[in-house]
Amino acid sequence: MHRRYTPANLTYASLLTALAIILSYFPEIPLAFFAPWLKLDFSFTPLLILGFSLGPVMAGIGLVIANVVHILGGTTFGVGELANIIVGLAFLMPPTLMYRRNHTWRGAIIGMVIGILLMTLAGVGANRYLLLPTYFGSDYEAVMGSMGLSVNGYLWAAILPFNLIKGTLNALLTQLLYKRLSGVLKEAQKDVSVQNNNKR
Repeated sequence: MHRRYTPANLTYASLLTALAIILSYFPEIPLAFFAPWLKLDFSFTPLLILGFSLGPVMAGIGLVIANVVHILGGTTFGVGELANIIVGLAFLMPPTLMYRRNHTWRGAIIGMVIGILLMTLAGVGANRYLLLPTYFGSDYEAVMGSMGLSVNGYLWAAILPFNLIKGTLNALLTQLLYKRLSGVLKEAQKDVSVQNNNKR
């Protein structure tokens, strides 16, 4: 078995993915000063920790699983979850890839900054080409105009800062929690190794 797919690692990955699912529902903090339907959550934090611990592939798998499960309790019929996967990959891949290549916090921080910026742009793109046409139809510009909103104004004054704030807070929370949770994984891996040695 590949070392990244040991029982201890898979259990750790499952727990963090489950935590990401829970955090996608609670707490959801509405940022009403942007738009009341934009809600901040911290579901990317356990996935980023997972990526730092076990690599970008595991983070991507956890992201997809969390969003597939979220469809069951969501109201967007999978469209919002697809957009969240796009945004999540943009956020998770740069820091986890950089940390895997250069195992230092300097590389991780640079990767997180890049991830936040890419996530912000991905959020704008996902809304422009996926979410707005789906929810408001092909004539979404006119529909939004009737609501007193311009498409560009909504994208750059609401979606961009919202994703910037969400990415930054998830990155900061990851920095606070990563060492503590990675220590749990190391202890589990050590226990499994001792048990395997005792069986020989």
